[in-house]
Amino acid sequence: MAELSSQEYRSLREAVAARGHLRATLVLAGISAWALVLAATLAWLTYPLASVIPLLVLVATFEVIRPLHFGAERIGRYIQVFYEEQGDGEDPGLAPPAWERTAMAFGAAVPGAAGHPLFVPVFALATLVNTLAVWVPAPVPVEMTLLAIPHAAFLVWLAVADRAMRTQRARELARFRELRDSRS
Repeated sequence: MAELSSQEYRSLREAVAARGHLRATLVLAGISAWALVLAATLAWLTYPLASVIPLLVLVATFEVIRPLHFGAERIGRYIQVFYEEQGDGEDPGLAPPAWERTAMAFGAAVPGAAGHPLFVPVFALATLVNTLAVWVPAPVPVEMTLLAIPHAAFLVWLAVADRAMRTQRARELARFRELRDSRS
């Protein structure tokens, strides 16, 4: 059983790493695709309603990376509770892994050291730049108002996701501890 546990731990750590690399790659690809679609929209679809096309690329990119981050965090909390905390108080020579606890302690002391995990500032800035597709074709006031709604809605969604991300660790850590303790 110890071998199975060791194999699970390695697989989970690999999943976290893979999700982190994939998330960064997908953001780069998504922002690049968005920039191309925005340029094409500004060049060939010169009416304000076309601004939703590049906005959809931004939203889709964010919605692909968001669950990757939340899932990696959830795996990390599982590792922390069921692997790292499991060996606390036992033989000091057989110390359990401590990556998750160490990373959490480091991150709390050095906020922003690794950039934003959901790339919210990048998506917010891109959303604001995307409004060029509304403004450049000289919209009438009703078009400006109506097209501000999906852009503002995405900015609000970014803020909601950011808030959920900031509370996820504590919530899931507590929940995994409840699950572990209820099994005992």
